[in-house]
Amino acid sequence: MKKGLSIKTKVAISAIVFMGILTAAIAFAGYRLYYKSVMESYTTYADTVLDYACSEAAEHSFGDMIAARDMPEDYEAFRQDLDRIKDSSEIEYLYAIYFEDVEDLHSLHYAINAKSQAELEAGATLTYMGKPCEEGAFPEDTLRTLQEAVKSGRHENGTMKGYSEGYGYMLNGYRVLFDSEDNAAGLMCVEIDINRINAGLHRYLFAVVLIAAGFTAMVVLAYLFNTKRSLVGPIERIAKSSDAFVRKMQDNAPPEELVFEDVQVKSGGELAAMAENVKRLADGVAGYMTNLQAATAEKERIGTELSLAMRIQTAMMPHVFPPFPDRTEFDIFASMDPAKEVGGDFYDFFFTDEDHLCMVIADVSGKGIPAALFMMAAKIILQSCAMLGNSPGEILTKTNEAICSNNQENMFVTVWVGMLELSTGKLTAANAGHEYPVLKNPDGSFAVYKDRHGFVIGGMAGVRYKEYELTLSPGAKLFLYTDGVPEATNADREMFGLDRAVAALNEHPDAAPEQLLQNVRRAVDAFVKDAEQFDDLTMLCVEYKGT
Repeated sequence: MKKGLSIKTKVAISAIVFMGILTAAIAFAGYRLYYKSVMESYTTYADTVLDYACSEAAEHSFGDMIAARDMPEDYEAFRQDLDRIKDSSEIEYLYAIYFEDVEDLHSLHYAINAKSQAELEAGATLTYMGKPCEEGAFPEDTLRTLQEAVKSGRHENGTMKGYSEGYGYMLNGYRVLFDSEDNAAGLMCVEIDINRINAGLHRYLFAVVLIAAGFTAMVVLAYLFNTKRSLVGPIERIAKSSDAFVRKMQDNAPPEELVFEDVQVKSGGELAAMAENVKRLADGVAGYMTNLQAATAEKERIGTELSLAMRIQTAMMPHVFPPFPDRTEFDIFASMDPAKEVGGDFYDFFFTDEDHLCMVIADVSGKGIPAALFMMAAKIILQSCAMLGNSPGEILTKTNEAICSNNQENMFVTVWVGMLELSTGKLTAANAGHEYPVLKNPDGSFAVYKDRHGFVIGGMAGVRYKEYELTLSPGAKLFLYTDGVPEATNADREMFGLDRAVAALNEHPDAAPEQLLQNVRRAVDAFVKDAEQFDDLTMLCVEYKGT
């Protein structure tokens, strides 16, 4: 059988993936918040520079210069003021512009353009009133925004982000300049290079990712260490002991050599219970096989050995009711009556954790001792797969692979397995060729629920079993059974049938699970009368009461 990833590897991968996603989410959220904060600060900075430049423009009556297209002596004094502002600011451009014809989007001209001392020393060319703006200096949407600002005569600052081939990505702050008649004459503009902003953001993102990655590594290592000690390690020891026990069985070792190595689980809880249950099941199988070998010694001892086997088989299934007297979320009852001393039917129910009750009912092909042995192996595998946290579909899939790997007698078993979440009433189930369940809603009567059937367990390797979900409301009941109920036959070779079973349930649909099973058994006995029982008759009923 092809082996998949070990649970240790799966836990490690899960921890790394989870922390990786968490790290990415934290980094992304931090980046977005920081980006917003930085952009707001740069916008505020652009507004501050713009306010200062516009106050200088008002002092020099620069709006009248633009309106008259004139450059008096005060024009150069204003240029020097703008140059000082640019020199002392972290901006790329500070300039004033106007539309020669405000209706013409492409009639934009420079009124003045500030230069820093470094730019002047490098030989920068001064720009004077009336110079047309370079073609492509402003994208179309920016031009429309500036045009609309002049037309509307808006007094407050405006901000926008734009891109042009000549200047790249810029954060643009603008404000309308007015003449002495309060007419919109032009615009004062400030531009900050967004690439400079992004460089700071990238450094911040790198630092966040680096810190988060280091924290993630520490958390993952701590998680893996703790998981290895308290979860993966015990499961590996349980799996190792189980594998050694199964290999001895496959090698037909003498019963006295079928010893299950005790696994000490110090963490307690479900893992300790699982280790104890697996050991108890393995010890039961070993004990049963030992007794079976002794039973062949003489004919007079067969009856005694079969009786012992029946007790072992009964002990392997829950037989003390109520099984969980401290749990009030549900009521459950089950019974199994073999056609011979031992049978191939079985039921089981157990907790996989505090909130999930796993229920199993199954029917092995054939009867008697072979079916009972096959039943025990199937029950051990099913419960082991369930206690490892698998879903119903995965339980059936892995059980099928385990049985098909060494099924020389070509036996098979039909199985229905369900996982009931007690806090919500959600029932997740899968069916491997078993009988349809019978469901009663709180305000209705019992009716057959025709679920999807998969292939029988042990029939063919490689089968994948699908699941389905039901939601049980408080007061809902679920009745499970093997084919010994509908196929019970009377002396006239007439079968009892599923309709009669449903009718027996609906005689007193509000009765407790134990009483419901007694009603069905009473109806079967009344129908069969003195005819011989040809098949095992197993039933299980659970009532969900809610939290």
